[in-house]
Amino acid sequence: MITGFLAGYRRVNDALAMAIVAIAGAIVAMIAVAPGLAAALRLATGHGSDFLAEMPPQLVPWIVFPMIGVLLRRERHITVDVLPHFLKGRALMVLRILVTALSLAGCLVFAVYGVDTVGFFRRLGQTSTTELEFPLWWLYVSYPVGFFMAANFCVEMLLRQLAGEPPPRRETPEEIGGLV
Repeated sequence: MITGFLAGYRRVNDALAMAIVAIAGAIVAMIAVAPGLAAALRLATGHGSDFLAEMPPQLVPWIVFPMIGVLLRRERHITVDVLPHFLKGRALMVLRILVTALSLAGCLVFAVYGVDTVGFFRRLGQTSTTELEFPLWWLYVSYPVGFFMAANFCVEMLLRQLAGEPPPRRETPEEIGGLV
């Protein structure tokens, strides 16, 4: 029963992960293009744009926090693997389940406190000081959103581990870049 549910859950998370990577790629493109647009605007009009200057650092959290779960799911996160080199079989499986459960708990704690933090900044009512005025709390929404998505991916990983599936094969840099 769990394998049927897990297959559907995995398909949903595959689509979610692809959407996150596509959005992150679009944001990286906007960050890369913004300085050029700012320079062209200053050249054409003689005036700069505060929005174009401040936009790149404001968008970075919308790349970082949603990508946490994708990197966890693909096992592309930073790790210090000492015990897995010494453990085999059931002991390794128990370690992986424990680490995933702790990651899930951590993601949920960060997400819940992130919601509280966003609520606090929303109540403050601050807005940006650039040409395009928007509430500053919008910048902080990426934090709980990213950690709730990471928790979702941790649930999938935990279910896969409990079902006895092996960990996903780590892609080589060539495969990640689409060269293979």
